[in-house]
Amino acid sequence: MQDEKDYTKTIKLICELLQSDPTPEVILGLRESFETLSKQLRTGPFLEVFETTLSNIPFAALFSLLAAPDNRLIATVAEVTGQLLKPVTWAMVHQTFEEYIIQGLDHPHPVVKCLVLNQFLKCEGSSDPFSSQYGPHLWKCLDGKSDNDSTKLAKQALTHLCNVGMGMDYLLTEASLKAIRTLLSGNESQRFRVYDVMVATTKNSDSAFELFRQEGVISAFLSEVSSDDVLVSMNFYELVPALCETPVSYDYLDSVGVFSKALNCLADAKTDDSVTGSLTRVAVLKLFSRMVDTKGAETKAFLEKYSVVRELGDILKSSESNGELISTAVNCLGAIGNNPAALEFLANEKEALKAFVSVYDTSLGHLRVECLQAIACIFGPSSTPSKEASQACYELYMQLDDGKFLMSLTKEIMKGFEESCVAGLAVIQKMVLHAWGLREISNYKNIVNFLLMRDSSRGKNAQQWQFTVIESIVRAPNAKDTFEPDTFARLSQYVREGPYFVNSVAQVALKSS
Repeated sequence: MQDEKDYTKTIKLICELLQSDPTPEVILGLRESFETLSKQLRTGPFLEVFETTLSNIPFAALFSLLAAPDNRLIATVAEVTGQLLKPVTWAMVHQTFEEYIIQGLDHPHPVVKCLVLNQFLKCEGSSDPFSSQYGPHLWKCLDGKSDNDSTKLAKQALTHLCNVGMGMDYLLTEASLKAIRTLLSGNESQRFRVYDVMVATTKNSDSAFELFRQEGVISAFLSEVSSDDVLVSMNFYELVPALCETPVSYDYLDSVGVFSKALNCLADAKTDDSVTGSLTRVAVLKLFSRMVDTKGAETKAFLEKYSVVRELGDILKSSESNGELISTAVNCLGAIGNNPAALEFLANEKEALKAFVSVYDTSLGHLRVECLQAIACIFGPSSTPSKEASQACYELYMQLDDGKFLMSLTKEIMKGFEESCVAGLAVIQKMVLHAWGLREISNYKNIVNFLLMRDSSRGKNAQQWQFTVIESIVRAPNAKDTFEPDTFARLSQYVREGPYFVNSVAQVALKSS
């Protein structure tokens, strides 16, 4: 007779305990047994333990234990139940456990909420079975003063459900809207969780945006900018670009003056030297730099309407700008230039570019690294830049260090500081995208020799970037005709050998010495 398996013994013991009165000893025994079963499910064989468990302990018994008067038992049973539900599809969960789903969403213990919320992530599309009764209970899971596992997971589940098309039909019923209004009367954390889900819903549905507008949710969001708490207004500015993913949402926000007010706020903050004034300026600048990538706004028209690039130039020119503000302006200029349409606009903003060049030429330390990162963004918004964009990049290149940019950049890379080395290599990798860049690199032997020289003392990240640059050169159109045959052959060999190749002959010679 085959020996009884350990997991079978555990399951039998659980069944016996479930038939007993819930004394403290029985509760303790159940807790220890479920902890053991959880380990056995993890170590497997999973399918055998899974089938044996469900053949003897129905899900109904497991769910009933989630109401036990012992938090540790609840947590352990929830863990086991979650493991048993892993292979179960959303359709089966919905069909079999609809009653328990709602009970779990309303459960006071976060671990039970998380158990149920995780099931919603299995829902794969609007054709999956669902119930509108879930909506208000899901929204209520966003309640709470601070973020915790269950509120984060509730936001993730709601966002997921909106993305797969469940929003309008199931999550925005009158009962759900009532729950939303209750959340909006709460604290900042609750309100912004609602706004995050609102953004996810409206990305794919203008109807959802209109419903949120009619129900006053959009108005509530727009009022956050007037908060006395600067962190709240910063969160508002952070979220605005994500709400502009369709022309309908962008046009509405534009019509109520969101961007004109933000630009005015930027002007007003110039004379405000307080921490609040500084934080506000940084938040507004980041708002405008991110708006160029939104799908709802036409990039060039937006930049023409709102003169943020000139504002960035003024900040870079001003002797009164502090280090953080200059750093933000540099980063924002790079972010704007990383958009092909915005780059063509930026090419005509000569004063702003001149101010940027001046900052780069005098920059040191971390600011120099940030300038290099911005240049890499401007040089590389597209793998196939237009003639206009490429010409704009070349003009900037010729302004940097009075036309000796590649020489000074090579010196920067060779200093041995990994952060500046990586930033510099990123610039060179983006230069390769342009015919003029490939030509400049091929004509400057110092950078070519540096790239071909392997040095294991460089950090892994730097070595990987070095390889990326060479790989980009080898794959670039016309590279074979631009570089000397011997040099191109060595570059090609470098790519074949990989980023971390070590010459075995050199290694043997080193050991023998």
